[in-house]
Amino acid sequence: MARNASDVARSAAVPAKIGKYVIINQVGKGSTGTVYLSHDPYYRRDVAIKVYNIEEDADQDRARVSRKMFFNEAHMVGMLQHPNIMPIYDAGEEDGKYYVVTEHIQGARTLAAYCRPDNLLRVDDVVEIIYKCAKALHYAHGRGVIHRDIKPSNVMLTIDNDVRIIDFGIAIVSDSEVSRIEGIAGSPSYMSPEQVQSEDLTPASDIYSLGAVLYELLTGFRPFRADNLSKLLHQIVYATPPPIHTYRDDLSEELEDVVAQSMQKDATKRCTSGAAMAADLTRVYQDLRTKYQSLDNQEHFDLLRTLTFFHEFSHAEIWEVLRASDWHEYQDGENIVREGEMDDRFYIIVSGQAAVEANGNALGVLANGDCFGETSYVRGAKRTASIRARGPVTILRVSSTLMEQVSSACQLRFNKVFLRALITRLQGDGSAQT
Repeated sequence: MARNASDVARSAAVPAKIGKYVIINQVGKGSTGTVYLSHDPYYRRDVAIKVYNIEEDADQDRARVSRKMFFNEAHMVGMLQHPNIMPIYDAGEEDGKYYVVTEHIQGARTLAAYCRPDNLLRVDDVVEIIYKCAKALHYAHGRGVIHRDIKPSNVMLTIDNDVRIIDFGIAIVSDSEVSRIEGIAGSPSYMSPEQVQSEDLTPASDIYSLGAVLYELLTGFRPFRADNLSKLLHQIVYATPPPIHTYRDDLSEELEDVVAQSMQKDATKRCTSGAAMAADLTRVYQDLRTKYQSLDNQEHFDLLRTLTFFHEFSHAEIWEVLRASDWHEYQDGENIVREGEMDDRFYIIVSGQAAVEANGNALGVLANGDCFGETSYVRGAKRTASIRARGPVTILRVSSTLMEQVSSACQLRFNKVFLRALITRLQGDGSAQT
């Protein structure tokens, strides 16, 4: 049978096999390598195979670093077995291709997705995530491994809201005979002061980096920002980051204290270990859980239960949607969404009415229980209509990104009800696209 050009191009780009692993497709590409999806028939599990850019790289210095990163990760095959550390199953070399085999988690994404001020995770979820990371680092440190590159893009969040620390390519391993990657190695924005100054590192360096990640997940901003690397590194060594309360005033002093202590310039003044940081976060988490079960949230839940939109949802599913949302009130004439804007949120009217307008023309009115925001299903799509409050309006704004972290059952229920409501509205007047 003849093959078309795209089939030939694909087969040339994606190898049929790497080692004993049959390649399904390419799932990622970065500066140090390419990641492929495969299936291990012996253990009956999907795996990710990272092939390092070593022989292909014309830059000899970069190729040398990639080779060291490969041997670093290969050294740790089966070494770190913790539920919140991505396991390394296998490593090898074939025809000049150096590869590492790890767990593959369908639908997982890195914490980098939640580092924007308009797309932050709920505070108790952030605390739980960093708690798990702190425990995992304590485990790694106890086995002589310092990660050295903790940052949002090196922490995966699964669809079940679990955590995996990834990429030990530049880790320091105490008993390793592998040549270390010396000097400044890592991601500058999250480096500890001692890492910036190329001093000997201890587990406290990872604690600092984890504190910087916590800072960014809470605020949407990195602790230090500068227009060049030299200024950034100077700030890390000598400056104090803006206090978290300058960005938001709804966080407890206890949580701010955890961030501040983990990012102390003097390594001896930081949390004494990952376990100690986790213990501090446990106390913060318990206070947050009490707060989130407050009367306000119960009132929000009770209001949602009365809306037609939520009639098919279980109580647990309504709470899940609440956790992926924020509650916002608009005044008469205020724009809820604007035509031509890009936005990844769904909207449900809890009370009040809103007018739909496009190109200056009135298209209709939405009321209690109505929903809009179907362009959230299409990445990068722009709003095709404006929605404006008619009198006071209360809106539940649901983050499409955060909805990816709720249970599969809740996602299916939400999509089914939302699309059914949309289709019903379109059949009614054909003018409801937002």
